Amino acid sequence: MTLHGSKGLEFPAVFIFGARKGLIPFETGDHASNVEEERRLFYVGATRARETLILTASREESAFLKDLPDGLVQREQVRPGKNEENGKQMNLFEFMK
Repeated sequence: MTLHGSKGLEFPAVFIFGARKGLIPFETGDHASNVEEERRLFYVGATRARETLILTASREESAFLKDLPDGLVQREQVRPGKNEENGKQMNLFEFMK
């Protein structure tokens, strides 16, 4: 669902993926971004959550995330790299033998 499409709706949990610089607010060299309109849309999406809001970001996070109150935000970092010792890629066709 798009942020535009979520207007007027509520959900127990909302996930907004890709809340990083360049995507929220959307930036390209082809057109100028309307930062206040993008901030309003981000606010619309974030306020659709009744109980839980989960935001994900890779690379540099969106400036909008920096505006969120510290007391309401729990930040987590993914540890770098895979732990090769504890995992093995499963073969999809292994179960079809």
